[in-house]
Amino acid sequence: ASPDRSLPLLPEGRIRLDSVGEMDVTAGGRTRRVAQYSITGFGFEPYRLWLDPDRRFFAAGSEWFALVQEGWQEALPALFRVQDQAQEAWMADLARRLSHRQTAPVVFRNANLFDAETGASRPGTTVVITGNRITAVGPDATTAVPAGATVIDARGKALLPGLWDMHVHAGLSDGLLHLAAGVTSVRDLGNDSVATPRLAREWNAGTGLGPRIVLAGFIDGPGPFSSPVGSRAATEAEARAAVAWYADHGYEHIKMYSSLDPKLVPVIADEAHRRGMRVSGHVPEGMRAADVVLAGYDEVQHVNMMVLNFLPDSLDTRTPQRFVGPAQQAADIDLSSPAVREFVALLRERGTVVDPTMSAFEGMFIAREGVVSPTFAAVADRMPANVRRGFLTGGLPVPEGMDQRYRDSWRRMMELVKLLYDAGVTIVPGTDNMAGFALHRELELYVEAGIPAPEVLRIATLGAATVARRADRLGSIAPGKLADVILVDGDPARSISDIRRVELVVKDGVVYRPNEMYEAFGVLPMPARN
Repeated sequence: ASPDRSLPLLPEGRIRLDSVGEMDVTAGGRTRRVAQYSITGFGFEPYRLWLDPDRRFFAAGSEWFALVQEGWQEALPALFRVQDQAQEAWMADLARRLSHRQTAPVVFRNANLFDAETGASRPGTTVVITGNRITAVGPDATTAVPAGATVIDARGKALLPGLWDMHVHAGLSDGLLHLAAGVTSVRDLGNDSVATPRLAREWNAGTGLGPRIVLAGFIDGPGPFSSPVGSRAATEAEARAAVAWYADHGYEHIKMYSSLDPKLVPVIADEAHRRGMRVSGHVPEGMRAADVVLAGYDEVQHVNMMVLNFLPDSLDTRTPQRFVGPAQQAADIDLSSPAVREFVALLRERGTVVDPTMSAFEGMFIAREGVVSPTFAAVADRMPANVRRGFLTGGLPVPEGMDQRYRDSWRRMMELVKLLYDAGVTIVPGTDNMAGFALHRELELYVEAGIPAPEVLRIATLGAATVARRADRLGSIAPGKLADVILVDGDPARSISDIRRVELVVKDGVVYRPNEMYEAFGVLPMPARN
């Protein structure tokens, strides 16, 4: 009823209601005309709902969870299709407006270049991008600027390769948040087998707004705790068929999950390796991390899976016990014990990669209800109302008297990550958390654990590209490589938190302006440096 269909929010912000369109729906032999509306300002993307002719609530939600007027359940699939089309149209419009395609070379002058090959910073560097390739890198004094080029003065700023997040479950709107944060490549570790390959095609081709995607196929076993996404396998034939389907559809990686029969782990690993694919995942119930490494895993996801290697077998890792057990018992692990040292040596000898997703566990172990999560404390005040509210919900329920125990377990997990790094175990930066912002926190946590900032930047660029088998074209700034670079206001090789100050992003030669992108999602810009 407001003149412009908008209202102010407390303590700040504003929401707006927009009419999207009408359609007829049918259920139980009845037909009704309903109208779709979108509300912007609550979160990153529009909240979509349907009203009946009397402007009463009719339906809202998605295939995962929905509310609808009783008796009209049959209408939901049709509503979902239409609102998905509206969402895709909205994102397509943003992609057109926010993707700045260049017709002339782009040149960065006076840049403090981060050399991912050596970990060194090289001030006074010029980088030339022509089309979607880096065509020249060298000192300002000796590197020619092509005629008609767009020249960007990068004085006082760092130029880095695009960042990687090696553990995402990508959704349509995540692409903008990744790019705005300087994440130009991601690895999707389990998702819808129809929508996600289409999303990957669009993002990889640059027709959609998002980073490059490397796809991993997801295989679980049947049972009450089975994942709602991916394939399920109960026999060797089903396991090999699942791997074959993923390989034939452009997937490069297989991820195994908690309900999988341990007997099928080496079968899946064998079939995947035979087809040139990498293998990783959770540790299935009945196994330990050492077991899956010996059975063929190339990589293990989540630091809690490392911790479970040293906890009692009574924990059912298909359930939340895989979180609660480490929260209550990790503090007791002696990292200098023979058991830990032998396990770390096994990882190193086998060349097994670890994807610790520390930002996810920080929130679980030390966030408390009513207090902004430490994972997002640095950005909470910039967020839309409902996103910020989500940062106040806390982590795992903490039994009385165990608050310090959970914090001590968190610290021990940080020490474990540093131990892995010191031992020469390859770490990749994954989040399994909010797009973009969580990766910045992930990198900060590695530095807090004791890994030097230049090494953390290498891990997040060339290191990840190497594990993803993309180091020949991505991960460093060098002539001939694809033009994925980010300009940062500051020097994250000296102060890792400067990685939050991404000022400009180039992905495949297309320029993106983070503050412009954040504005489209209701996120306030990063405050200027003092």
